[in-house]
Amino acid sequence: MLDREGPSLHTAGTVEGESILVVDDEAIVLDVLKVALKKAGFAVFTASRIVDAQALAHGQRFACALVDKNLPDGSGLELIKMLRARQPDCTCLVMTAYPNADSILEALKLGAVDYLEKPFPHVSIIQEKVKAAVERQRRLAALSARVAEMHALKAANEAAAAEELMLQARVDSLNFKHQRVMAMLREVALAIDTQAGDEAAMRKLAMKVATLLHELK
Repeated sequence: MLDREGPSLHTAGTVEGESILVVDDEAIVLDVLKVALKKAGFAVFTASRIVDAQALAHGQRFACALVDKNLPDGSGLELIKMLRARQPDCTCLVMTAYPNADSILEALKLGAVDYLEKPFPHVSIIQEKVKAAVERQRRLAALSARVAEMHALKAANEAAAAEELMLQARVDSLNFKHQRVMAMLREVALAIDTQAGDEAAMRKLAMKVATLLHELK
């Protein structure tokens, strides 16, 4: 069974409109969490099986998922793994009636950020845990965006620096050619003054002029 119910009219804090996925095979658990999270301002989607949760995840982005560790059609931990792979911005909490260090550690390794022990404490604790998880993921997403922006700026600066080096190399090459051409022009001017009327000298000057023209291309 899955539920695609949208957000309630009552919203609170910075979580307004965020979508939450709750996956549990107990109807009472789904009802309790749906009411509690809608009061906190979330849009709540529920499913009782992994296959239904996967169907929801195909068409809906979730800020947070609360997943029971043991589900009728498989392990909730595998669902968390899938959700984290498909929606990296979805933060996950695992729910279990039988918490132990090994299962909690496994859940954390697969991407869960916290766990809820059944029977649940007061609903306000659940609301605060979910709000904290969503806000934490928001901060991480903002930080990731900032890091990506900084990397892009760094790449742009490096590209600009490389272009500047290329331009400087071009300027240096032109300066070298200019100095070479000026030196040859001075030789031609001197030869014209001193060897006017010497046919062989004039041919040499013509060759030098041709060389100058080539240098200026």
